[in-house]
Amino acid sequence: MLEKLLFSTLIMPGELLRIAIALLGTAAATYFDIFNSRNVPNNLLYAFLAAAVLTNLVFFNADIFLYAASLTAILFGFGFLLYRAGQLGGADLFVVCSITLLLPIHPSFLNTPFNYPLIFSTLLYSGVAFALYSVLYFGRLVASSGKPKANPVYLLLFIPYLFFAYIFINAPFFSPVYFFIASVLLLSTIFFLVYKKSINEAIIEKVKVSSLSGEEDVLAKEKMKKLMEAQDIGPVLGKNEVSKLRKAGVKEVWIYSRLPPFLPFLLVGLLGAIFLGDWIFLVFY
Repeated sequence: MLEKLLFSTLIMPGELLRIAIALLGTAAATYFDIFNSRNVPNNLLYAFLAAAVLTNLVFFNADIFLYAASLTAILFGFGFLLYRAGQLGGADLFVVCSITLLLPIHPSFLNTPFNYPLIFSTLLYSGVAFALYSVLYFGRLVASSGKPKANPVYLLLFIPYLFFAYIFINAPFFSPVYFFIASVLLLSTIFFLVYKKSINEAIIEKVKVSSLSGEEDVLAKEKMKKLMEAQDIGPVLGKNEVSKLRKAGVKEVWIYSRLPPFLPFLLVGLLGAIFLGDWIFLVFY
């Protein structure tokens, strides 16, 4: 069954409408992520997901629906764990699942050699764009802090990176595109590790519990670990968690208040995946 879904010829019925709904829904969520203090209305997220399900029912194809549903379930399970750990926003997870239901594979006009999930291409583009932006964004915050706190031990990671670069560049099928992607992800990771302490200090803020709306603010675990254990709550502050803090008489908490939104980069990734395909397929041409 898996072999059939991956390597048989699958064409999404209603392909252009699926693309339009995916772009419109992601763009709408992105608008609120940017201009509404990262608060995407729940009704919009529910409508986007419902539109994805309805589109599959209207243009029903058993293989496409099975592929989309299975992939979405896997991504939801993994994404939910990240959400509970405070590493992924609830709106981000909703949008990723909606895109996956609508566009489980690449559009037919890209002629991909097998049914590679479009969401993987989307996340690849998104990850590279987000890494580039984050280095600039967090770099500015660290520089403005006055006394950046660096951990030079992590600079030793440049040694395996240089080894990787040497091997990669001398490989018989060297691709500058692949090298660029890998370099961006590896070098940005080194930057975050070196300046992790300064970055964490720059993006947290102490706020009054009475000011929290329950719209999924994230506790700064470095400062709130004891409180989280005492109140038996996770890092994500939904309405139930905020209510529990208020009842316990907690007045102030530290939260991550200066994290950049991710949905704009997810939109960039979706556009790249739809109109450019995935760079991984360059090796087949």
